[in-house]
Amino acid sequence: MKFGGSSLATIDKIKAVAKIVSNRSESVESIVVVVSAMGNTTNSMISMSNEITQVPSKREMDVLMSAGEQMSIAYLTMALTELGVSSMSLTGAQAGIITYGNHSKSKISRINLKRIESSFNSYKVLVVAGFQGLNSRGDITTLGRGGSDISAVALACVLKSPVEIYTDVAGIYTVDPRIHPTARKLSSLSYSETMEMANLGASIIEPRSVELAAKHQIPIHILLNTADTPGTIIKGDSDMLEENIITNVSIMKEVVLINLNHTDLNVAQLFTQLAQEGVSVDVISQTYEKDISFTISKEDCAGALKIIESLGEQEYRIKDDVSKVSIIGNAMRNQPGVAADVFEVFANESIHFHQVSTSEISISFIIDSDDTERTVKALAAAFNL
Repeated sequence: MKFGGSSLATIDKIKAVAKIVSNRSESVESIVVVVSAMGNTTNSMISMSNEITQVPSKREMDVLMSAGEQMSIAYLTMALTELGVSSMSLTGAQAGIITYGNHSKSKISRINLKRIESSFNSYKVLVVAGFQGLNSRGDITTLGRGGSDISAVALACVLKSPVEIYTDVAGIYTVDPRIHPTARKLSSLSYSETMEMANLGASIIEPRSVELAAKHQIPIHILLNTADTPGTIIKGDSDMLEENIITNVSIMKEVVLINLNHTDLNVAQLFTQLAQEGVSVDVISQTYEKDISFTISKEDCAGALKIIESLGEQEYRIKDDVSKVSIIGNAMRNQPGVAADVFEVFANESIHFHQVSTSEISISFIIDSDDTERTVKALAAAFNL
């Protein structure tokens, strides 16, 4: 079971989570509960660190960031004990989570289950700090965005257990209900559709988690954090095709479009250096006139521009008022005419797009941010979502 920060934002919410875990413990032999930091704890810690230095050491930031989850595991374990549930808290390191890679963006290399397995001899529930582990040098590291989801799924994989992710929404919907109130909740989704959605902006779960679950065929159940309504099950692709060709419309905000005009840059060198700096490049297009355009996340913009300028004088333009809107669906693999229908929507609504990209099960458009809501509603209506 995994609970995010919004589910643990106050003491009352922590007690409510403890009650859910307590009830769940009555029907299973043992439980690992993975938790995030409480509410806005992480933002508060970052703000305080910025009062000391604008360029803190990533190692020290990992030490700091890991403290939020450690508060959560202690509080939740106390609440469970008050309910009479035999429980114990474990940091990521104590739970045997071994990591590799850079600070703030580490990955899990393996999990040593010795402490967890021995602890289950004395405790029914183990509360584990998500988002963190220990590298080969003995340093605390954090797993980056969605790290607690990754911790939960990784533990589920090695324990050969299904995983339940409790969040502040009742499941995964065809469209963001805040934009399209009549959006349908999906009772089930395939790993591939969910991964595509996660990569294309759906914030319900981190894509690395879905990829890991798919590799080990571990089902993921997305549930409302009140545990009183059916959610969405993510599992294998077989028998998972929806009635609709399109399953979901996803939105990715905080996107920047960079245009290099008549550039003589070595494109391979440019993208190699961007990759080395950890800048993830998304949609790319190039013309015979040596015009190159690509999208990145807004948080990577400063780093990308520094690299471009280091490669010599270049004429470039930045457009930071764009979004990425994508339609996703497994049935697109075998259903002709989807692209035609989508382009017809854009033509009928007079929506301009800057770039378009496709995969086997998705089509994505880079559009002006002001057109985002109108585009989503038009696509939802056209595909009966």
